[in-house]
Amino acid sequence: MSVFCVRVKELMKEKKLSQKGLSFLSGISEPSICRYLRGDTEPRIDVVHNIAAALGVSDAYLLGSSDEYEEKDAKTEIKIMIARNRNILTKQDKSDIIAILYGEEDGG
Repeated sequence: MSVFCVRVKELMKEKKLSQKGLSFLSGISEPSICRYLRGDTEPRIDVVHNIAAALGVSDAYLLGSSDEYEEKDAKTEIKIMIARNRNILTKQDKSDIIAILYGEEDGG
């Protein structure tokens, strides 16, 4: 199994993120995610980049050319949390989250 497969699976487990959630965050189709995780196909560099961004790590880390685990920023963590819970969030919840992320809260 490739370093890419191992690291993506580890990060998904750590973040409690399903293949569907990773697909949602990365914009990569669920069947493609499945093929990459099984090691059936090697992802193109743009796919690696999208998956790395969705997981909050560098491309180099996912490909094994770096062992440094890039720290995730708060917005990436929030996006992951939203993806994990998107089926239970109401429209108002989503609107509130967007307002907080973009500093539009009314402060009162």
